Amino acid sequence: MREICMTEKDEVKEIIADPESVKKLEKEERKKSRKKRREEEEKIMFPTKMTRYIWFVIIFASIVNGFDSWCTVAITLAMGSLVETYDILGSLTNPNLFVYFGLAGSPVTMGVILSIAGTGVIAATSFKYLVDKYGRRPLTLWTCILFTAFSVLTAFAPATSTGLVIFLIFRVCSNYFLAADVVIIIVAEESPNHLRGRLIGIVFALSAFGGTACGMVQSAGVRIPIAGPWGFNGAWSSHMTVWQSMFFLSIIGYLFIIPLFLFLKETGPFKVMKKYEDWRKKKGLKPKTGWFTPLQRKYARGMAAGCVVGFLAQLMAYAQGTFFAIYFAKELNLTPDVLGVLAFPVLMAGGVGLFIAGPVIDKWGRLPTIHRFGVGGLIAYASFVWPSVFIVGDLPNALITGIVTFSTALGAFCVTIMVVCGALIGIEYFPTHIRSTAGGWIGAISRGAVMAAPIMVMFGAESIGGLGLSYQYIFALMGMPLTTVMFTAYVLGAEGKGRGLDEIVAAEIYTKMKKDREYKRPYYYYFISMIVQFVSLTIYGLCTSGSIFGIISMVSLYFILSVICFLIIMKVRGMVTE
Repeated sequence: MREICMTEKDEVKEIIADPESVKKLEKEERKKSRKKRREEEEKIMFPTKMTRYIWFVIIFASIVNGFDSWCTVAITLAMGSLVETYDILGSLTNPNLFVYFGLAGSPVTMGVILSIAGTGVIAATSFKYLVDKYGRRPLTLWTCILFTAFSVLTAFAPATSTGLVIFLIFRVCSNYFLAADVVIIIVAEESPNHLRGRLIGIVFALSAFGGTACGMVQSAGVRIPIAGPWGFNGAWSSHMTVWQSMFFLSIIGYLFIIPLFLFLKETGPFKVMKKYEDWRKKKGLKPKTGWFTPLQRKYARGMAAGCVVGFLAQLMAYAQGTFFAIYFAKELNLTPDVLGVLAFPVLMAGGVGLFIAGPVIDKWGRLPTIHRFGVGGLIAYASFVWPSVFIVGDLPNALITGIVTFSTALGAFCVTIMVVCGALIGIEYFPTHIRSTAGGWIGAISRGAVMAAPIMVMFGAESIGGLGLSYQYIFALMGMPLTTVMFTAYVLGAEGKGRGLDEIVAAEIYTKMKKDREYKRPYYYYFISMIVQFVSLTIYGLCTSGSIFGIISMVSLYFILSVICFLIIMKVRGMVTE
């Protein structure tokens, strides 16, 4: 009866009388306290809903990405200035990039120079490793400051042969310190799992305003009143050219980035990883971070998918975004005024693609988005090409121009969404301690397309010729890389919709893929589709007056590049199913 009627107070007295019970009680209380504290920390580090700080991160990342977009658009517009001004004697006072450096008759040379400038992106892998070692926050400041500094210095390259070398050096350095990749990682690590794609899409979308603002500067013909050797052969001029002014005005970025940076915090996943790395260091264990860690076999699937999708998507996006203005001007015979009008729907289509990419990716998933918009891209390339045979001589055709403009806009819309999917792949497939380093490797290889595109597009376009349709023919060849991206996603892709970053990594490292007859079908379908494209594009090229050697060479180049990428995917898929 005494045991039944024992009050809570009596229980406490009995526990106090027993030292072992006291220790057990204190241990359980400490355990509960640690668990509660850990849960509270996880709510802060890994939020499940939007907070004011996450909105701040989105705004900050969008501004940084916006100035990256500004400088990208600046180099594009610099090659085909829409606003050319003359003095009273009829001398050109606002030359584009080709005329400024005396390369108006050698566009392929400029293509080679732009390709060399892309080496800065390749070398940036060494910098991305430091982001994993020292943190996202401190390296963000360095990237923003140095990227903007070298972009501004690009404006001061004089119009001489020496100035061309200076221009190249500054472009290499600015590409090395690209800040956009780091802030995207920050957004991914701070975002709730179910909103990650949407928030990254918002950052990409808002960054389009940077390119739009740069275009407005170009259209208004703004020229900064800074005197220097900006004239022909280094002659003294009281104002910079418009393309120089666009680069110089990127200095505005300092007014936004530096003040906002003071409110930026280190990401939660990196803090957790840093504590673990410090513990390993105390125990005398080797650090898990390293330049070559992402190249280990267990990360082969993510690296292969990220590199192939990233490289081919960048090739398509860079080629279309950089050279469509040249194509419109040279091959559709459009005046600068009309070109400026028709460039607007193309740029708007890319901007709309950025705005809807995030919601679509989170709703449909990463892989279905690539497949569906890949089909849209194939339709765009097909409708882009066939009207060209009706263009005769130098006579503009309003109907054909309208069809080609719509097709270009559709292609820009679809490819833009696929580029956002590729950016997610490079982030979600890797653990925190190598996320930036792996992204650096993928970014280096992907941005290698920035080096390849000027040579592949400009050399092919200027060499093949044929009824003045050379650039349009090169764009038609982009259907083969697009097909490869779609099949890569099907064969090797992983779905990260609504899953935590660590959860995706664990699943992709340790989950074996199916290896049966059903999963071999995409191989056959892929090679059949590539052969059909090879034959049809060869026949199409032979219908022009282009040389047989040039046409066969360019079709073979894109065919071989696409097939090599797919063979890599097949090899990696075999590795992860062993």
